[in-house]
Amino acid sequence: MKVAVYLLFLQSFFLLYYSASAFGSERYMLLIFGLLNFLLAWGVVRGERRAIKVTIAYKGVDFFFALLMLMGGAIFQSLNAAIDLAILHDLIGLFGKKEEPTEES
Repeated sequence: MKVAVYLLFLQSFFLLYYSASAFGSERYMLLIFGLLNFLLAWGVVRGERRAIKVTIAYKGVDFFFALLMLMGGAIFQSLNAAIDLAILHDLIGLFGKKEEPTEES
């Protein structure tokens, strides 16, 4: 779970950094998604299951669009797709873990 949190904060930082140099409505769009990443990372840190589920859905859609843009020739989206894939892999792994019964002696 730590990897997903760090990567969400990293993407949030990237989006907030790029929003500083953008103009018009693109600036506000990048700012909104940067804040969304930050809030989702905070929710994952606190261990809220709803935030984890929203993050999985959001990053799944983001990964899909990053792959489409990558197929369209935007090579810079490969970093975004790799980060999204790592976040998805880390968070989906949380749901695959089942609690093992502990034997008390």
